[in-house]
Amino acid sequence: MVVHYNPLTKEPYLQLPAPRANIIITPQREHQIEETAAVMTEILNDSRVYSWLQGPPYPFLPEHGVDWIKMKIAENKDILSTLQREFEASDSQQVDGSNGQEKPEFFDKCPFVCIREVTERDPATGAPLQDVWIGDFTLARYAFYELPPDSSELALAQKQNNDLPAGHKDIIWGIGYHLSPSQHGRGLMSVAVRTIIQDWAIPRMNLHLLRGSFYVGNMGSSRVLEKNNFEEICTLEDWAPVSPNKGGGKRSIVVMEWKGL
Repeated sequence: MVVHYNPLTKEPYLQLPAPRANIIITPQREHQIEETAAVMTEILNDSRVYSWLQGPPYPFLPEHGVDWIKMKIAENKDILSTLQREFEASDSQQVDGSNGQEKPEFFDKCPFVCIREVTERDPATGAPLQDVWIGDFTLARYAFYELPPDSSELALAQKQNNDLPAGHKDIIWGIGYHLSPSQHGRGLMSVAVRTIIQDWAIPRMNLHLLRGSFYVGNMGSSRVLEKNNFEEICTLEDWAPVSPNKGGGKRSIVVMEWKGL
């Protein structure tokens, strides 16, 4: 596993491989809450993005972004403290997740949620100096979208999955993501998903089971998952309720399952 550390800020991050090494995935930053929320607001009010997302409200307001960022900062505080200790114990800017004597601790979350494009690097160290927020990534315990909403089956499946301890190989995880329209069609998200799986989810979450879902017709998400060895489980017709602000009614969804690296 490779977690990079910015020697100037001590921020941990994941970096996409060449030729996309200008893309990094970072935690949310407490000192950039307002700035990031403003960019999120612009992107999540673009029909090329929000029309394919079930979760975020529309219209998406700056305060929605602020609340989301603060929530993620609080959720990942302990993980980032652990990574900070690893960084301080390491002699290099990259660590393998252990101190050489103990097995790495398994985590229950992925703190790397912000996809950023680096626009300036430090000439001496190569560390990112300036970057632009271009997308969001979530890896969390799976919500079982294929089970009927508000059903006892759904509640039981979620409870059984959520009750498993961190690092348990039977946990089913789910992914979600969105990207600025300026980055669509470049294959960037496919590489970002692979990077998070390889560099974080497998070695530090012991991920074995992973699913993703998207609205029927979302060819971008379909390609992202197919390129990462996901296969379709099912298509559910007229299944997911849509917010009245996004047109209302119900939309069909595709559920896919990861088959490994």
